[in-house]
Amino acid sequence: MTETRTSLLAGFIALSLAWGLVIAAAGPAQAALRISEILSAPASDWDGNGSVEFKGDEWVEILNTGPNPEVLDGVYLKDGTGDAYHYGFSGTLAPGEVLVVYGSQAMVWQAANGAGTSGLSLNNGGDRVELWRDTDSPRIFQALDVVPVPAHAAGAERSLGWSETSSKWLLHDGANPYTGSALPAGTGCAPSPGVRNSCDGLVPVETTDWSTLKSLYR
Repeated sequence: MTETRTSLLAGFIALSLAWGLVIAAAGPAQAALRISEILSAPASDWDGNGSVEFKGDEWVEILNTGPNPEVLDGVYLKDGTGDAYHYGFSGTLAPGEVLVVYGSQAMVWQAANGAGTSGLSLNNGGDRVELWRDTDSPRIFQALDVVPVPAHAAGAERSLGWSETSSKWLLHDGANPYTGSALPAGTGCAPSPGVRNSCDGLVPVETTDWSTLKSLYR
């Protein structure tokens, strides 16, 4: 997964140079802002508007992993198809805080900016979600994070979530268990928009000393 991210970012940077843009190159290990969870195929009313909508209820969550507040003006979300941004952020995000963008919010932003009505446009058969910083003064064209979403992670009510404890992407499939062999494997964790990911689907290991362990087999 890391190699895939790195190669994608390198490609974007090379393309940007070809266009004559001034860019600040930063991979996921460098940028404080990163994508932390993605749900592509909603079957619940995630945005809380009273109805289930395939465009309105999909969502992407971002996390500020840095020690300082991050300015969100000039930060955008898009998917792997085309060049158009699907949502533009504003304000600031405090250290350690997460922010969720629902498809319904993306459609409102698109309408206000003459950018169509596609919402976040997350493909249920797998996609790529990208977080960009694109500002004019100073001119910065920076790929903050690029996350490939495998097809099985884009199944109904499943989310792909970044684990801060294990530093890898996990499948949150509590509402729609995945039993196949593709990675990441299912964890039984539930999607958690607006909350830092803490479920790794791991069974806690109880520690004991050697003498206690021997006594169990006498």
